[in-house]
Amino acid sequence: MPQSQQTKKYKAYEAIKAMILLHHARPEDPFTELSLSQALEMGRTPIREALNLLEKDGLIYLIPNKGFILKRISSDDLIRLYQVREVLDGLAAKHAAPGIDISELDRIENKYLHGRQPDWESARQLSCELHPLIYRSCGNSYLVEVYESLRLRIDLGMNSLWQLWIGSGSTDLMERRNREHAEIIQYLKDRDGEGAERMSREHISNVIKDILYLIAGQRMG
Repeated sequence: MPQSQQTKKYKAYEAIKAMILLHHARPEDPFTELSLSQALEMGRTPIREALNLLEKDGLIYLIPNKGFILKRISSDDLIRLYQVREVLDGLAAKHAAPGIDISELDRIENKYLHGRQPDWESARQLSCELHPLIYRSCGNSYLVEVYESLRLRIDLGMNSLWQLWIGSGSTDLMERRNREHAEIIQYLKDRDGEGAERMSREHISNVIKDILYLIAGQRMG
């Protein structure tokens, strides 16, 4: 395959992946070569090849005569994913604390935690900004590589998780999440790596408990 075609394929792959990460593609909405070609202003051949790569990654699947669909993550897979995150997030926070940009933490804190009524969308955006910042600041390229390799699945998992949280109608869960994020930010600003690690692990552990609780409630309902 010519190099230019390879470049187009991976450009399409990254563009579609970005659509998933930015929540522009929803699990219930099929997408086709044609629709993506029009949206991304690219030829159908690199789009097709990019979709094949994403299917091999296990992130999408083809429904004949309908299009590609994002794979939904099962409750068991969601729990396993967050069990991995509990370890990784704690380690990243511990190593990020000494050198993380305090001004970035202040920006996130002021944008999402100060002077505004909490809501699920702002809570989601806070999470999407804070956790990648922590990984970028951890100073361990191998840890970042592991995180990036899981990031699409993490994001798809977050989609499923947010649907569970919002469907519960509980503001207590959202307020607790915001408090935990505020505590993580404070430990990082204090350059307290052990505290940041402990709070990050507690935060993800509570997410796992939420998943089990909310899924049990759905089954009983």
